[in-house]
Amino acid sequence: MKKICFILLLCAGFTYASAQEVYTSSGKAGYHKKTKREKGYDPSKLVVGGGLNGYYSTGNALAGISPMVGYNFFHNFTAGVGLGYLYYQYYVFTLGSKDYSVKERIIYPNLWARYIVWRGLYVTGTLEHDFIKYTAPANDPNNPSNVIYQKENLTADCLLLGAGIKQPLGGRVSFFVELSHDFLNSTYSPYANQPLIIHAGVCAGF
Repeated sequence: MKKICFILLLCAGFTYASAQEVYTSSGKAGYHKKTKREKGYDPSKLVVGGGLNGYYSTGNALAGISPMVGYNFFHNFTAGVGLGYLYYQYYVFTLGSKDYSVKERIIYPNLWARYIVWRGLYVTGTLEHDFIKYTAPANDPNNPSNVIYQKENLTADCLLLGAGIKQPLGGRVSFFVELSHDFLNSTYSPYANQPLIIHAGVCAGF
């Protein structure tokens, strides 16, 4: 499972989030000044989107999707929920003419938050609960020429805390890079024993 983080470092996650725009009397997109603070739900502060991950090489593969929704509660603070799915496999050995790989399927609901500290600098936190379906090939002790599969259903809690920076690309679109660490470091965490986790991508609406 530890190898998954090395693959993730090679993948730049693409995150897309959108928020409703406010239109001026001229019909052009823009922002208007509010004379007083409005209370209650404001649809213009809603952020929705998701992320995609992909990687493939001989014997190794990764594919994932992570939709999310959030809300800009304060000027610099945005938080929300997400639900991700990740499929991962890596080559273990070859027996005869067939390759065998470890395979993992991970479903991970999460809570996330970001707070802009200064300009493009922000701190970020994600509380994640992983449901892991783990399948690994092994030699059959009763028949060395045969391969059996060991299957386990595992869970792991992850608390990712870190910081990031975003650079505007134009309009509401920005490029971002995040560095975080899993402070729970549970046994079956896909980030176990990894000092730093890197996420990079493009976002809009944050």
